[in-house]
Amino acid sequence: MRIKAINYGIAVLAGLAAFTACNQRSDTKDTSYQTATADTMAYEYRTYTKYSKNLIKTAETTDTAFFTVSYPEFADSAVNRFILTSLLGDDTATVAHTAQVFIGEFDNFHKSDPFPRIWTSESHAKVYQLTPSYLGLAINVSTYTGGAHGNYATVFRHYDIANRRTFTLDDVVTKQYQNELNAVAERYFRKQENLRVNEALEDRYFFDQGRFSLPDNFALEQDSILFLYNIYEIKPYVDGQTELRVPYSDIERLLTDRATHIVSELNK
Repeated sequence: MRIKAINYGIAVLAGLAAFTACNQRSDTKDTSYQTATADTMAYEYRTYTKYSKNLIKTAETTDTAFFTVSYPEFADSAVNRFILTSLLGDDTATVAHTAQVFIGEFDNFHKSDPFPRIWTSESHAKVYQLTPSYLGLAINVSTYTGGAHGNYATVFRHYDIANRRTFTLDDVVTKQYQNELNAVAERYFRKQENLRVNEALEDRYFFDQGRFSLPDNFALEQDSILFLYNIYEIKPYVDGQTELRVPYSDIERLLTDRATHIVSELNK
């Protein structure tokens, strides 16, 4: 199932905050607060929130739709462009325009639906890892645009500061070794899921043709690679996300020199 926020360039997100007493809040807020990293670059988090002026009243509350994002901002413009592109899904999009598109679609829905419901879109980009040469970003996204429940996801994005470019799984393990990575990861997956070595996957999981595969969604941690399957990728919504960690100790021989260097930085 496609997450509605992706239509507006949002990549992924964490919990849905309660929204009440909207008439006491301004239509748009743009705030920031200072934080710092002990590694190499200082950054501050920016927050932007936009509300619709169309209210939805119930016996208990008066609410409306809202769009909110938060993200780290660095002094380096190239890093900032990477962050906003990762967050909004478009290297030319702005936060304000993306918010206006979402709220505009809600306003049109509000006019045409006799029983409108509030829409919400939350996207929060956080620094997951930061070393002298690497930035790992975690983007948590949550949306609700009607239906039985909202949708949510977490997406990791990576930036090679030293080489000033994005960083993908191919930069961690080259394609020629990814089959071996997949085989190692499947062993950990089966152990984690309490599956026998040859137990079929098609009855319990959504893997294509019942064959185990890794997602492109990963994070570099100190002792392992974290692979994250979002809702609906391999399991029903009710089962939520699935995390799978593969220790570097089992795949050290497969790592690129660049990945080995970043891992060494993470452990300093």
